[in-house]
Amino acid sequence: MIRKSFAMQTLNEVYKRLDKAKKKRKELNKMLKDELSANVRYQEIQEEAKALREEKKGIEMEIRSGSGELSELDELKIEISTDQELISDIALNMYVNKETVEIVDENDEKWYPQFKVTFKKE
Repeated sequence: MIRKSFAMQTLNEVYKRLDKAKKKRKELNKMLKDELSANVRYQEIQEEAKALREEKKGIEMEIRSGSGELSELDELKIEISTDQELISDIALNMYVNKETVEIVDENDEKWYPQFKVTFKKE
């Protein structure tokens, strides 16, 4: 299939093509899931994996509850997530204001943002 040049494609044309591909992927994934659910050995392995995940989670919780320093891990996770959101907001505002958007780390390496656009239903 020969595609139109990037400039000639409309937003809706690309959306329709993307939507069609996603529907096909969903159909194929459902087919795969049905095939796997009919496989006895696959079901056995899934049950074993579930039991191991539960055991692993229990061990992790036991170790976390026994160490005061590890409780700081949850706080750091929240702090990192908040700062990542903040850095994205600052970078986007700088970009909108036509300012240079870059970060220079302790090794004098420059980091530049990568913007991603996603769409959400109203």
